Amino acid sequence: MSEAVATPAPRTRSYRWLAAPLLAFALVALTAGLLANHQPRSKGYFRLFFSDPIHLKAGFATAVVVLACFQLFTAAWIFRKLPWPKPAWVNPVHRWSGRLAFAFTLPVAYHCIFKLGFQHASSRVLAHSLLGCAVYGAFAAKVTIVRLHRFPRFVLPLAGGLLFAVLIGVWYTSAVWLYGQETAAPSSKGSPIPAAARPAAGATVFKQAGCGSCHTLAAASASGQIGPNLDNLRPGFEAVQAKVEAGGGGMPAFAGRLSKEQIRDVAAFVAKNAGR
Repeated sequence: MSEAVATPAPRTRSYRWLAAPLLAFALVALTAGLLANHQPRSKGYFRLFFSDPIHLKAGFATAVVVLACFQLFTAAWIFRKLPWPKPAWVNPVHRWSGRLAFAFTLPVAYHCIFKLGFQHASSRVLAHSLLGCAVYGAFAAKVTIVRLHRFPRFVLPLAGGLLFAVLIGVWYTSAVWLYGQETAAPSSKGSPIPAAARPAAGATVFKQAGCGSCHTLAAASASGQIGPNLDNLRPGFEAVQAKVEAGGGGMPAFAGRLSKEQIRDVAAFVAKNAGR
């Protein structure tokens, strides 16, 4: 009787193969950065059921982070790091939640890469831009590791952890920051317009500063889709003045570009005419 011949276990790849996922990371992240190397574009935005494209990005980014946390949980289950037996459905659910998370990044990438572009107005914005490019690089590196197989055992968890960390960084520098700004902002819908303010002069500032490329305001014949619809928002004078001065939520600060009088006048123009 012949004896069964044991099939040898596949050999683990040498560490030189780590060059493949590292190259994938570099090429994809650099490509995303090059595609985003342009000035913001005024058309082609969409908001679905959100109030504006900025909140669309924050909402989808938050959904991606929730799915990423679920991915982390199911990965720990797959690698037998949890105290419960692993059911058969965990692996396919892990895969499909990852695919759904990737799909949710696409509306964000469309606006960030092809519409808003790579920006560096502040350290937070620069970090967000760099991390946004790195997300797709980290994703490409992880997919490369999964498809090639037989890497040392620590490589796949390390790649997954890196992707998760980059996602958290992107979310923290965008959605968390945006929601924090909105929570901290005082309500000033009823704030009075100063007597010295000149709304008519503010209309000229609104046009010259390019506000209409980002915001909708019927009084200025503006239909921008990047930022909030001012006719719907109807902000008060103090809220507009503070936002124009300091920026926030994707809007640059104009304190160094416009004089205090110009900021006062454009805030008066918006507060007086929004929603009318």
